[in-house]
Amino acid sequence: MFRNLKIGSKLVLLGLIFSIPVAVLLFLLIKEQNIAIEFGQKERLGVEYINPVRHLLHDIQKHQVAFLNGSSEASALEKQIEQDIRSAQEVDSRYGKDLKTTHGLSGLVEKWSTTKSLILRSSSNAKPENINSAYDDIIDKSILPLIIQAGDTSNLILDPDLDSYYAMDNVVLNLPALGQLIAQTNAHVADLIATRENMESKKQLISFLLARIEPTVERLNTGLQTAINQNPSLRGKLSLPLRTHLEAVKAFDDTIRRQVLDAGPSEFAKLDLKSMSANGLKTLESNYAMYDVTIGVLDDLLATRIGGFNQRRGASLGAVGISIVFAALFVFSIGRSISKPLAELREAMDRIGKGDLNTPTNIDRKDEIGQLAGAINRLQKTLQGGGKMKAA
Repeated sequence: MFRNLKIGSKLVLLGLIFSIPVAVLLFLLIKEQNIAIEFGQKERLGVEYINPVRHLLHDIQKHQVAFLNGSSEASALEKQIEQDIRSAQEVDSRYGKDLKTTHGLSGLVEKWSTTKSLILRSSSNAKPENINSAYDDIIDKSILPLIIQAGDTSNLILDPDLDSYYAMDNVVLNLPALGQLIAQTNAHVADLIATRENMESKKQLISFLLARIEPTVERLNTGLQTAINQNPSLRGKLSLPLRTHLEAVKAFDDTIRRQVLDAGPSEFAKLDLKSMSANGLKTLESNYAMYDVTIGVLDDLLATRIGGFNQRRGASLGAVGISIVFAALFVFSIGRSISKPLAELREAMDRIGKGDLNTPTNIDRKDEIGQLAGAINRLQKTLQGGGKMKAA
């Protein structure tokens, strides 16, 4: 069957055959790029999910101190927490199935409702240490695990690039943990100043919390510095907020040690609960300001990576499309360069068969077709000479 095809058809068929491996390689390349794009898009879902949970965490920590201090802000913060929960539920309604977070969020909402009922409303005479335990329970067992769950199931924990990986590490782990340590320290200092009971054991607990802050800050600093070294364009976004936050945490640590842990009885008696709590809340605000900068950087890095993969996918498709067009033009040109002179030679042979020996073929080529045309012209001359001899 192949030998019965015209030359143009044979060339098209050969082109199609040789294009199969190119098409397979293109398919595999696009498939890999699509996987990378989907991976990054799922990471961004994790970022979108974590953001309202971060606000919920922050507001619950502020509510804890406001409630301990008897501040009028507690009621407003309680309403804000309800709004944070609705925001988290709205995001969970879209992504909870993929991220497997719905159960954890439901447990968090239920635990917050129980905390309000048993501690904040029913037990007006509850001890500060019991209040702190209730808040520690809801944060350490519900909110922080929910953030980690979203980080795990959204591929964030598997981020392949150093800059975005260390930004992720601080968004999912270090900054939430550091914020909780600052909030716990602030809450237990408020307990100590308000009750002035079991002072030694409470000071030991505060000292233990401060000791845990130092390695967490070190991980935060090391990770973000690595991200900056890997991607110098992040220096302008991260360096100043990071330095500001590190200074704020150090000042917080120094203040607690100097005015609470190392203070004598007379100095300790002068401590003002509201001013100490305000100092802790200021440090907490610094932590979440750093958090917002870092999560913004992470989302930008993910968006840039996805954009790069989209560009490369488009470039791959464009390059292959252009190659196909040029290949088609090349096949068409070769087919035409063969079929047209062959048609002329066929016409020449037809003329010779009809007795026309005076019209030579006008094909000036050096290849086999040109040689065949020359042979036909020589045949015409030979026949012309034979005809003259016969006539003579």
